[in-house]
Amino acid sequence: MAGYYSLSQHLIIPECLCINTDVFNGLSDEHKKAVKEAAAEAAALQRQLWAEREKASRAKVEAAGVKVNEIADKAPFQAAMKPVYDAFLEANPNLRPLVEIIQATE
Repeated sequence: MAGYYSLSQHLIIPECLCINTDVFNGLSDEHKKAVKEAAAEAAALQRQLWAEREKASRAKVEAAGVKVNEIADKAPFQAAMKPVYDAFLEANPNLRPLVEIIQATE
């Protein structure tokens, strides 16, 4: 087991809900609303469960003697990733709006 763990938050696992656009657009307004509400509820539950698991996992590793480092300033990590994002967006310019949404997420 590693002696140190740094909370860089460079990886946060989202669970994605996907639906075919044609299928979704074919739903009644009532069903679209129900799907959106269920998706919002599922997202909230997933985040709650993730936070609970993260807290329990941290307690286990700390109990095993692992030093957990909080990283308050993530700017150096973000700066190091800039060339990666630039190259990705150069190759995939159509994904820029999605990348911007992801980067704005807290």
